[in-house]
Amino acid sequence: MLDRTDLSLTERIGRLIYRRILGVITAEEVEELDSWRDANPANEVTYQKLLDTAFLEREYKRLRAVKVDRPLADMETRVRYKSVRGYRRLLWQVSSAAAVLLFITSALLYLNTRPDVVLSEKQETEMYAAQIRPGETKAVLMLNNGVELELGADQEKNQVAIQQIRTVSKKEKILNNLTTPRGGEFKITLEDGTQVWLNAESQLIYPDTFSANERRVILKGEAYFEVVKDEQKPFYVESNGQVVRVYGTEFNVRSYEEDADIYTTLVSGRVSLQSMNGNEAELILTPGKQAVFDKRQRSTSVRPVDTQVVTSWRRGMFVFEEQNLEQIMRDLSRWYNFSYEFKDTSLRETVFMGSVPRYGDFNEILEILEKSGGVKFRVKDRVVIISAL
Repeated sequence: MLDRTDLSLTERIGRLIYRRILGVITAEEVEELDSWRDANPANEVTYQKLLDTAFLEREYKRLRAVKVDRPLADMETRVRYKSVRGYRRLLWQVSSAAAVLLFITSALLYLNTRPDVVLSEKQETEMYAAQIRPGETKAVLMLNNGVELELGADQEKNQVAIQQIRTVSKKEKILNNLTTPRGGEFKITLEDGTQVWLNAESQLIYPDTFSANERRVILKGEAYFEVVKDEQKPFYVESNGQVVRVYGTEFNVRSYEEDADIYTTLVSGRVSLQSMNGNEAELILTPGKQAVFDKRQRSTSVRPVDTQVVTSWRRGMFVFEEQNLEQIMRDLSRWYNFSYEFKDTSLRETVFMGSVPRYGDFNEILEILEKSGGVKFRVKDRVVIISAL
């Protein structure tokens, strides 16, 4: 038996789901609804059921005898321009907003009193995959004096917080350590105006103020740079035994620890590359070319690439061009923050070509990969299990 508190919460959640269907839900309400979804796997099961148009239509038929005398005319106007997961057909059948809200709340009550519901493997995968969400703007800034600051999407708030710690530490030489976690990304503007976009699970070490004769940063992970040109103060990027000298340009560096190579891709301008020991001559890179630095052999090769593909992550896409499934899952797991395992290890080398949205629904990502052929995904908690069809 549900008490009054349970009923009040159910009514509130029903109202939030209804507002999400109409597309008029606020950011604060989205956060409240998502918190409820995350609180209990059973809540997510209920939520996914309410995204099932067929289920709602059956529930509507069960409740269609209910008479409501206060129809809201603007609902149909809104619905005319909405088509959210197939709801348009359903909502057109309902003559009032109050009735919609009533049967959604009733459905919530029905599902919450059905602990015996058994999910199929597909339903279970969809439920857990719905809890895996794309990354967001966040990073941690740590100074060499131990001061630590969490940064988010609010740039103005970030600037105020950074300025405060700079004021406190203004007598010290500050070395910044900016780190993005799994499921995070961040953009930073350096002292000289250079802009850096950090991908997930990356680290940028840079001084608060550059020296008089050079600008030097250290990178782990992946970043896109737009470097301000200054002939008197060259810009250097150190990463895993390689150093890039920049002459005012745009380029991408991928240097994750688990990768055997470092990939430096030049979009515009000019850069030169050299190993950290300085024994090799500088290698000049031209736009549209990618330098591949073998970390073990300390050797570099150059090849032409489509820079739009390499830098697609910064424009909200994952573009796979002759990448194997191991590489794809590694990149996706960094951004969506999940772990994975191959039930069939031979699938690791399966090559895919195509693209998926970086901020897309994870269920849709898995569907796209499955339709590419030969693989099946199962999700349990935050683990993706990959097997052959």
